[in-house]
Amino acid sequence: MKSKLKFLAAIAILFCITTIRISSGQETSFDTPQASAELMWRYIQAVDSVNSNLSAIDERLAYACAALSRTGLQGPGTSEILRDLSATGQGMVDAITIDANGTIVEVEPQEYQHIRGMDIGDQEHVKTVMDTRRPLGLDYISTVEGFDALAFTAPVFDEQGVFLGAASVLINSTEFFFAALAPFQPESGAKIGVMKPDGLVLYDLDSQQIGKNTFSDPLFQEQEEILALGRRMEGERTGLGTYEFANTTREALWTTIDFQGRQIRMVLNVDL
Repeated sequence: MKSKLKFLAAIAILFCITTIRISSGQETSFDTPQASAELMWRYIQAVDSVNSNLSAIDERLAYACAALSRTGLQGPGTSEILRDLSATGQGMVDAITIDANGTIVEVEPQEYQHIRGMDIGDQEHVKTVMDTRRPLGLDYISTVEGFDALAFTAPVFDEQGVFLGAASVLINSTEFFFAALAPFQPESGAKIGVMKPDGLVLYDLDSQQIGKNTFSDPLFQEQEEILALGRRMEGERTGLGTYEFANTTREALWTTIDFQGRQIRMVLNVDL
């Protein structure tokens, strides 16, 4: 609730900034206050959609961990729980249990059985959950399944409260963000994307930008305005700025979603 109130406050501030720029005659990407309000409303709905979908993943994973307290980390009952978990949610790839040593014990669906028995204890998100015994999400990782994805991991305790290990789900981030944002994407001249504070692009309508890092990818190294804006996005939770890319001047407005100790920037880009 606290993070949602912070988000709504940030949106209100950004909306006021945009409205002031329009009323004062400053250069802006919005033709009229009415057009600005419509675009901002789409943006607000988009960010709320991502928030809601992240919460849904968290709830499903928490429910699965509670059920695993009764079945343990392996066996037919565990497989059924993981099968149900992996079948829910847009972009869901697989669900696994991990013992306290970091070894994958069970996995669903069956097409990923080849990863069973693999040691993933050295992966940062697994180590963090094993050490803190608290849920962790929004980790963008290169998976043992062979692709990049978002990992959501939570601890599992037995019915006496003894720590057993963890359960984790992998999400195809491109599919996840597409499904969450598609109903609210502006029709033309603007787009909503997602990036990490460190500059990694998690989602963009231009699929060639997904997975690129603003600070290290050659595509952006000569783009001083983009690099400067990226540094602002790295340090500022909300903001508004302009940049030029591919002979087009754009305005970028961003705010932050917090999820279990991780942050992502939701970015509205508008062609001027």
